[in-house]
Amino acid sequence: MNAIKPIGSFYKVNEEGYLVNDTSWEKVGNYRNAINRAVEILTLKVPLQSIYLRGSVPKGKGIEGISDLDLIVLTEHEIEQIPEFLNQIITEEFPWVNGCEVLFFSPLELEQVTRFSIIPFMIKTSSLLVYGNDVTKAIPNYKPNRALANDHLIQLENHINQPKRELVGNEDDEDIAECCGWIMKIIVRSGLALVMEKDPMYTRDLYPAYKLFSNFYPHKESSMKQALIYAVFPIKSGNEITHFLDQFGGWLIQEANDWLNEYNPARVHHLSI
Repeated sequence: MNAIKPIGSFYKVNEEGYLVNDTSWEKVGNYRNAINRAVEILTLKVPLQSIYLRGSVPKGKGIEGISDLDLIVLTEHEIEQIPEFLNQIITEEFPWVNGCEVLFFSPLELEQVTRFSIIPFMIKTSSLLVYGNDVTKAIPNYKPNRALANDHLIQLENHINQPKRELVGNEDDEDIAECCGWIMKIIVRSGLALVMEKDPMYTRDLYPAYKLFSNFYPHKESSMKQALIYAVFPIKSGNEITHFLDQFGGWLIQEANDWLNEYNPARVHHLSI
């Protein structure tokens, strides 16, 4: 039986209620050489301004064999072949790194940020500068509030319907499992977004998100726990995934729509910060 470990924590906030970025070089541990190698390759291949490392590693929560290097590259020159090339090099030279993902983003989009957008949010609150100019001072501070919750909930229905379409006739076990893990993480984090107005806390970690949701929706605790299990231990049954998305996913979509009707009836995709 797959056992869920009660691990993870909420982001810290300062006295004014803003989320605090607690990443540091001191926390990357054995990943330092892999990070430096990724920076070396990227700076040789791409004209860029800055590179940020996000995710569990810069927070000191990296687990060898499980954690990826998740990089945000600020550049005007996106090169399609680079992510796959970099992933291959890093995983071959550093076998304990599970993968290396690259997200390209234009630094021009960081100028005068007034509405919520997930990339500036990640750079500001949970990313470590590993190369180049630090742009975080130009990005406003964020609170765990309505604008953040909206970013999760405004797209939830589309997110849930997407794998339901992609699973029809899909017999690729690896693709099905990947699809399962992806959508179930979204579901757990959307559950947290539903209750953020009532208890303004934020995390990317799945277990504390599930627990906080369950405090407000005890009658749906078992369903959200199942989503958590699917997220951590993805299954390869398209029919089982689809059934769960029809049942619990359908209920979650209705709750998200009720939330939007109350807090964002105009269905604005990016609320003001």
